[in-house]
Amino acid sequence: MIFGNSGSGKTWLARRLHEKSAAPVVHLDGIFWLPGGFNLKRDPQEISTLIEAQRIADQWIVEGVYGNLARQFMQSALAIVWLDLPWEICKARLESRGSESKLHMERAQSDEGLRELIEWAEGYCNRQGSSSRAAHLDLFESFEGLRARLRSESDVLEYLDAA
Repeated sequence: MIFGNSGSGKTWLARRLHEKSAAPVVHLDGIFWLPGGFNLKRDPQEISTLIEAQRIADQWIVEGVYGNLARQFMQSALAIVWLDLPWEICKARLESRGSESKLHMERAQSDEGLRELIEWAEGYCNRQGSSSRAAHLDLFESFEGLRARLRSESDVLEYLDAA
């Protein structure tokens, strides 16, 4: 299970781990948002149903910012990875995502949506709720299995090499 701020590299790392293991990647964005974009949320009951269907699979790599959704996978997770990278790295990645393409995870992202995401992500250390740095710290500290807290791009590459 991989979690961290927007732009921290969760999707990138999940895809690389998939290449090494063939375990399917579960994107929490794909569970939280209705298909097609990042503007319509799914019904909470539908989210729970989708999580349960994924969680009971033999293997998976879950990635996302939503701590409340990630927590529902924890009882079945073998390991967790917290991408606790500096804001400057996350911001640069989010900005490049917008200039390279309007797509993220094969979903359309408008200029306005990207601007709102960057503003929201900048508040990671100060905001409240399950997608905050404090909530991710709680997830990390409460997990009793294998865990890694990666704080730099070199940490991420070292983790990937060792995986």
